[in-house]
Amino acid sequence: MRMIGYFRVPPVRGATFDGPLADKLTAAGCQALHHDACYALAVHKPGLEAAIASARPGDLLVVPSLHAFAAHIVDLLQVMGKLQAAGVYLMSLGEGIDTRMPGGFFPVCAQLLQFNDQTRMVRTAEEKIVRLGRPRPAPSEAPGDEEPASEAVVESPPEA
Repeated sequence: MRMIGYFRVPPVRGATFDGPLADKLTAAGCQALHHDACYALAVHKPGLEAAIASARPGDLLVVPSLHAFAAHIVDLLQVMGKLQAAGVYLMSLGEGIDTRMPGGFFPVCAQLLQFNDQTRMVRTAEEKIVRLGRPRPAPSEAPGDEEPASEAVVESPPEA
């Protein structure tokens, strides 16, 4: 098992790739380090992609904290899905998370991601209903169009 370190550096003056985050990961035993500069909710993270690509099943991706790993919860859950599919474990030093230990962290992340996808689908449907209004019944099915039974007109059969 290899330990691969990854972190994101905020785009602030003085933050460097060879600073305290790199030192923390090296002290934890990481043999390789990968990093990205984080700009808001950046989707393209070549350092993270390289870290995952270099990992083999059973390897451990080590991050200083979840915040230094992902920009938001959906980003975190998507990356967790990639790690699980690749057979790579995650260790977050700040939160004490180690997916090698029993406890089901990967399945919980998968369920949260599925919940997020379902929530997005429901919100889209609700927004469409609000935007277009509720579907109205066809005119022949509209309530009040039926004639009361007592006033129904009975036609006589055609004469031959």
